[in-house]
Amino acid sequence: MQRADALTGYSLLALVVFALLASLGFSSLAVVAGFFAWLAAFRLLPRLAGLQKIQVTVMLVVGSAGLLWGQLHSVEVSWWLKAWEANQALLSMLISVSFLRLVAISDLAAKEALPQGRKALWKTLLGVHAFGAVINFSAMIIMGDRLHSRKPLSPLQALVISRGFTLAAHWSPFFAAMGVVLVSAPGADLLTLMSVGSVVALLGLFLAGWWLLQTPEAATTQAYPMHWRALTLPLTLAISVLLAHSLWKELPILTLVSFLSLLFTLVLLFLRYQKKGFKRLRQHIEHTLPTMSGETLLFLAAGVLAAGLGAFMQAVDFSLQVSYFGPWQAWFLLVVLVALSGVGVHPVISIATAGGIFAPSVEDPNLLALVFLMTWSLGVAFSPLSGTQLAMQGRYGLPAHAFTRWNFGFVLMMLVVHLLALHTYVFLTSDRFL
Repeated sequence: MQRADALTGYSLLALVVFALLASLGFSSLAVVAGFFAWLAAFRLLPRLAGLQKIQVTVMLVVGSAGLLWGQLHSVEVSWWLKAWEANQALLSMLISVSFLRLVAISDLAAKEALPQGRKALWKTLLGVHAFGAVINFSAMIIMGDRLHSRKPLSPLQALVISRGFTLAAHWSPFFAAMGVVLVSAPGADLLTLMSVGSVVALLGLFLAGWWLLQTPEAATTQAYPMHWRALTLPLTLAISVLLAHSLWKELPILTLVSFLSLLFTLVLLFLRYQKKGFKRLRQHIEHTLPTMSGETLLFLAAGVLAAGLGAFMQAVDFSLQVSYFGPWQAWFLLVVLVALSGVGVHPVISIATAGGIFAPSVEDPNLLALVFLMTWSLGVAFSPLSGTQLAMQGRYGLPAHAFTRWNFGFVLMMLVVHLLALHTYVFLTSDRFL
């Protein structure tokens, strides 16, 4: 099993290398990257939980059916190539970002006494948001495990951690959400999305803190011992991405995020651990990367689904002509997509589908992209089947379905915030204002 895990890990690493080279101009290597992606996927398939396996299977079947339908009706063969190269840039980013945990974890407090009270919980909320924006799911698990080691994680602690984490989907270029959105809403501008999304996230953090920390038990609830100097890494990485994007606009954002994540990790790892850094790196490749079965298969299957839907719509000559897509239309789409999340449809599925339908006819890709980012943030918080909630269930014994109930009021409140944000964005970018 260890040998198979190692082979899977190095297959995923090869995917990153060839996907990066393909994005730098060696486009023919995208086929090679696709080979390593699917090779790893077949090895990871047995690792999937029952529910994830059903979701992946449905997407693969529907996507393949669409591709076959398109083939029978003589559509472009390129749809098959898109399915083969499915979301490899996005997967490359996710894998590259996972390496950051090697240098970010040591910056977190490990042995200090746990503080308690509202001020400490505020720091935990903001801290998991900042770290989650860079090292993603790992930040939530690190903090959750530390709090859970003393006594069972309480619903209040779980909500502070999960809400702080999911709100980062509004703006973080290191989040899977941003990668999916930039693919599903072509032409969207990263700086615009980060600017609007960060403001919405700040409002969400304030509301989340106000909502949770006014409860009586907040005064005696233990929090994570957060050090503000540890936020140097997330801040430096975010600034580096924006700076690199301004200097090399021709390079895809996902490529910049992947490359900078690996560069920061390698430099800090060997500066901090010298020869032991290689051992940590090898352990991550051989043992940690093979645990990314859910992300790998979900995004590959979503890519096949998107390609299949594209081939099918071309075959039947379907096109959605949206005469006007303004803030109200955007918000109604958001409500529908969040509702779908509430019944178990993963945001990556609904976003990929909605992107294929709406992207060709929507004039402002940033408006559509903002809807998708908002969908991801609320969807993973609201869905009883999201990885965030399932982790809380399996790791800490908290019922995943309870999060849907606990977050219902917060989701409704954030939908109002999103409505105001969408109207404000449209007003500020309209001819009347400019």
